[in-house]
Amino acid sequence: MVACVVAFLAAMVWGQAPASAPASAGVTMVSGESFQGRLTAVDGSSARFLTPDGARTVPIRDLWTVQVRPGVDVLASGGAVIALRAPAGGMMAVRKLLVTDGRITGENDLLGGFRMDVSMAEAIYLPPAGKPPSLCRDRHVELALPAARHDFLVAADSKGNWVPVPGALKGIAAGKVTFDVQGQDRTIDLADVRIIQLARLAATAPVWAGGELAGVDGSRVPFASLTLAGGKLSVSGPALEARAASAASIAAIRFGSDRVAYLSDLPVAKVVEAGTFEAAFPFRRDRAAAGGPIRLGGKTYARGLGMHSRCEVTYDLGGRYAVLAAVAGIDQAGGGRGNATVHILGDGKDRIEPLTLAGGDKPIPIRCDVAGVKTLTIRVDFGPDKVDVGDHVSLGDARLIKP
Repeated sequence: MVACVVAFLAAMVWGQAPASAPASAGVTMVSGESFQGRLTAVDGSSARFLTPDGARTVPIRDLWTVQVRPGVDVLASGGAVIALRAPAGGMMAVRKLLVTDGRITGENDLLGGFRMDVSMAEAIYLPPAGKPPSLCRDRHVELALPAARHDFLVAADSKGNWVPVPGALKGIAAGKVTFDVQGQDRTIDLADVRIIQLARLAATAPVWAGGELAGVDGSRVPFASLTLAGGKLSVSGPALEARAASAASIAAIRFGSDRVAYLSDLPVAKVVEAGTFEAAFPFRRDRAAAGGPIRLGGKTYARGLGMHSRCEVTYDLGGRYAVLAAVAGIDQAGGGRGNATVHILGDGKDRIEPLTLAGGDKPIPIRCDVAGVKTLTIRVDFGPDKVDVGDHVSLGDARLIKP
């Protein structure tokens, strides 16, 4: 019976998704130049746009983002979410979730039907009805389950407690989860499961060098390659098979130019944190210091750094980069409060005038010359009030650009 249900749902999943060319978008180059245009074609080396001034061809390595329309935070919405494994990362809202023979199959507004290896997923969040997936993500962080070579299933018991159990995920089908616990298969209703943490089986994760496709539903899906021809936008990557993306569901395309390195992807050489009363918010990658998405000036940033007074983060650059770029401000998580000072240091010396940020002010674009810099330090210090209340400093789209 289960096999019949799996076959039936898989057939539904693999129905064609509508696809057409994306609408007019704001295009930003690696250099910082921007223009308006409709993306009409993408191949392995270039992208073509129709602009008010005519057709324009741009090398892929010079592209940074194509922003089509706003998206939401996938962790604030309802339904199941798959957290993809680093270094590519990403989040996918998913319906009709199946796991069979080491493969995850599902439906997604952005990709239509998709299949991927279980090894690509870090966790599956299954919030209770009416609750956001962020509830599961936050509890997952609190549990700090060991990254062992086995899976963990976190389920709600009769008293509502979330109980983690080590074992091995065998499958998900027909509203049931089959989980191997000490050599015996156990079956539990999917509605009672909150988190499935998946073991890291491979020593290294596949490289998704192409970029990231962002959906209106908040999904962020890394890709190795992207093509657009005849109005059909398709993505591919290691261990991923997907139907054509629906143009109406695309919020943005972020290209993985080999000239750009996000600071959140780079190893950190040193972190120093100290709050006013020795209580510090942790330094975060691709999240605000308070733990939510980075929000500056009414815009949500998928990439960036979350810092708090006082925090100092150091990177070893080895002189490989030419420019540091970002948008800095007091994150909206601060509730309009807070003030802080941001220093950008190259080899111990200020590279720009220190920035003074205040809650409610417009975010400030940063473009800093780091040519030849071996050690980059970003320091967030107390502002004029000399306390850290509300000092949630975010650096949206913080990135380094090669010559």
